[in-house]
Amino acid sequence: MRVLLLMVLAGFAIGCSTLPRPGEGAPLRSAEAREILRDSAKRQGDAWRNARRVTVAYEGRWSAIATRLQPVLTDPGFRKGSEEVYEPRLERVRQVHRGPAGVKEVVREKESVRVVRNGVTDDDGDSLAAAALVADAYTVFLFGSSWLADVADEVWLLPDDESTRDGQRLVGGRLRPGFGFSEEDHFIACVDEKDGSLRRLQFTLGGMESTKGADVDVVFSDFVRDSNGFLWPQRFVEYIQRPLKARAHEWETIRLRAER
Repeated sequence: MRVLLLMVLAGFAIGCSTLPRPGEGAPLRSAEAREILRDSAKRQGDAWRNARRVTVAYEGRWSAIATRLQPVLTDPGFRKGSEEVYEPRLERVRQVHRGPAGVKEVVREKESVRVVRNGVTDDDGDSLAAAALVADAYTVFLFGSSWLADVADEVWLLPDDESTRDGQRLVGGRLRPGFGFSEEDHFIACVDEKDGSLRRLQFTLGGMESTKGADVDVVFSDFVRDSNGFLWPQRFVEYIQRPLKARAHEWETIRLRAER
């Protein structure tokens, strides 16, 4: 069985290079790292500071290995497509997920999360933890460096031999609290040297017992600048980096509207 699992995982192996584990290594030049994130945020329009409300709709596909390993987090019965409303000034996210099992509604605020499935409140601890983690993660996926620059309590440059890769500056950082119910998470943000966009984000997942010790890697592409001057990624591909390597999830924006 173990041999079979390894063969399956090989079929989902990542083609892009692996980043160091987030949080490892001694912090270097934190002031410069903060400046890189803040400059990236400004060049993308700094939507976390400047947008009053953002409405977005996604469609996506999970890999079989991801749903098998993390059924609660991936929640494939409900998380095929979603419509989401972000209100940065209120630090509130509202998500309506749809899938073959029906509709799941999530309201995530700074210190709380509420989940309703097909009109029935879901109070299961694992379900709430997963919903909080997903809502927080999708906030950074959408708002990128603008959110990281404001929320990260510490940031730093990686050691010299890892600080620049493929035309991108690599900034490490810590979130305290972390994603969802995690007390602390770490990340590595890859900022494009040419246009300042956040191209890749690797981060730990301490918000659930089943994900502790794991980290994932999301690659952003197909950027579009709207009439407000905000630069948004339109395509997202998520890879599991540890404890194994696998392509986990890909999704794209099908509709987005931002209001100042």
